[in-house]
Amino acid sequence: MTIFEAGVQYKDLDGSVHADRDDNQNATDYLRKHHNIADDSFVLGIQVYSSVHNVRENTLTVRFLHSNVGGYDNIQEKMKAEGDALALNEIEIEMPYNEFFGLFKRFSLTLSSNGLLEGKSYTAI
Repeated sequence: MTIFEAGVQYKDLDGSVHADRDDNQNATDYLRKHHNIADDSFVLGIQVYSSVHNVRENTLTVRFLHSNVGGYDNIQEKMKAEGDALALNEIEIEMPYNEFFGLFKRFSLTLSSNGLLEGKSYTAI
């Protein structure tokens, strides 16, 4: 069983990320077009990893977690019913930066040393 969370070796920086789906092509649309996932399958999670290797290649390692509703009315019902036994399909690919960020209308990321600034007010000088 895998836990859905970010992870790096030292975790010197911690923060948060928020994103708005693009109106024309989101992650589910991308996978349907380029990786032939079923029409009743939807992306539930995205994990992104970057290393020195990725930077040289101008790519990100992107893992998409997707599933269909499997006889339930919606994905929330499926998750509630399956609980810790939730099974998700996984596709991991190398994506160019522009393709990945093109899946979003807006994308915002914050990082600070050990997460010390997360949620804090400050005055820029």
